[in-house]
Amino acid sequence: MGKIAHFLGLDTAKIQYLKREYGAEFEKKRDIKHARQIFDMREKGEYVIDDITAGDLDIDSLYAKLDRTYSSAGECSLYSMLRTPIMDEEKLKKREKLIDFFNENPNTRAEIQYSYYNLGRDRKNTFLDMMNSDIKPSIAKYYIYTLLGKVIPIILIALAFILNEPKMMIGLMFASFLNMYVNQKEKANVRSVGIIHLRGVLTCAKELSHIKNPELKEYVDKIKAYMKDLKGIDRSTMGMSIITMWGGLLEVVSVIFLIEESSFYKLSNLLKENKAKIIELYYIIGEMEALIAVANYKTEFKDICTVPKFKDELSLKIDEGAHPLIKNAVANTLHMKKNGMILTGTNMSGKSTFLRMLGINILLAETFYFVLAKKYEASFFNIVSSISPSDDLEKGKSFYMVEAESLLRIINAMKKDVPVFCAIDEIFRGTNPIERIAASAEILSYINNGKSISIVTTHDRELVDILKDKYEFHYFSEKVDKEGLKFDYKLKDGVSKTRNAIRLLEHIGYPKDIIENSFKRAEKIEGFI
Repeated sequence: MGKIAHFLGLDTAKIQYLKREYGAEFEKKRDIKHARQIFDMREKGEYVIDDITAGDLDIDSLYAKLDRTYSSAGECSLYSMLRTPIMDEEKLKKREKLIDFFNENPNTRAEIQYSYYNLGRDRKNTFLDMMNSDIKPSIAKYYIYTLLGKVIPIILIALAFILNEPKMMIGLMFASFLNMYVNQKEKANVRSVGIIHLRGVLTCAKELSHIKNPELKEYVDKIKAYMKDLKGIDRSTMGMSIITMWGGLLEVVSVIFLIEESSFYKLSNLLKENKAKIIELYYIIGEMEALIAVANYKTEFKDICTVPKFKDELSLKIDEGAHPLIKNAVANTLHMKKNGMILTGTNMSGKSTFLRMLGINILLAETFYFVLAKKYEASFFNIVSSISPSDDLEKGKSFYMVEAESLLRIINAMKKDVPVFCAIDEIFRGTNPIERIAASAEILSYINNGKSISIVTTHDRELVDILKDKYEFHYFSEKVDKEGLKFDYKLKDGVSKTRNAIRLLEHIGYPKDIIENSFKRAEKIEGFI
């Protein structure tokens, strides 16, 4: 084993366990609210996946598929990386190189995972909640609690032994009761559990800083630099470790001597001053574990993972692209000839799933440099979608208003340098047909004239006629027979001609009169239009 192994004194049985666990999906309870906290706390770049697009693409589920981490730091960094595409192929290649390194070097990988396994998960999120709170330093409290917790009890104990005076022990008992009272009063202010997890983070960082492999030098150098800046915090948190010794048996000692209180107020000013550095150290150590998790995922799906090719010209080509969240997903091929595509077909035929498949694969290409496809060639994209808008009752917004604001995000995103990939499902479904078609046609024409590739689903045949010169057309189809509704989920060229919505009503048992009259009314409406 390597030098990190020598430093840690590794448990070989645990190392073997970590090796056996590798290559399969993890079953564990995940809290997205906790996992996303680093993403929310860190400064964001120009291109991030906003909350609407994250919801549309179901990034929470994608994160759960990729998450094979043992520590909260790994969880947080993985989520943050998924929400932060990189528009630089050289940086993506660096990530890919590390991902491949972890797959090809199981011993080094397992030794590194050992540190994360020991760090573990901060299940109640005490550390990040502490760092995200308004820490209020108090030098006065530090000196008072040092006096009450250390100076007075130690003097009383010393005098009791030197003078052989039992009364001193009575004084020690009163001092202990006073300190227990202080401990209860300070519980809401003193984030001792958060400090203990911070101590674990610093210990993990120290272990990782002993890695001597040149492939990981960039990470190790960053960790060392931050540890140097946080040396004072590292020393000050050592006292807190007494609380966790021997399974917490010394917690009583901690209360009597006010170890938590004096340590916290000694640290509080340092925590406030170094908040950004602590968060960055947390992110960096987590990023390394996140890359191990992605390497784990790629091992499981190595037969369908492909390295993307990025083009300078605006383009999107994907061969046999699969949806990462669907088991045995039907693969589809798309070579965009124009900058926009209208997608038709009945509900449940696969339109929305196709939009998500494209969006997620673009995201994977721009975060971890792989896609689930046989081939992928495209430009870099700023991904902005409008797939699942809903009315916002809390803010008093109608479905139409929410959808209008969602589409405006796409238009505003086109002002940036990187082209937009926009997936729009059932554009303006929340308003009347005449205004829907008029507004949709103008918005889609505007988007098509800018730096973008747009995929739009619709049931409006009128849009097909209006946009036939600007957009290409594809559809998904199905059939209804005695056995029910059947889908092949394969993309086809052209416009859907089927009318199976009414047949579906017939299949699930609607009265015959409704079915017959619906067909007649549909023919009259078509003739009128």
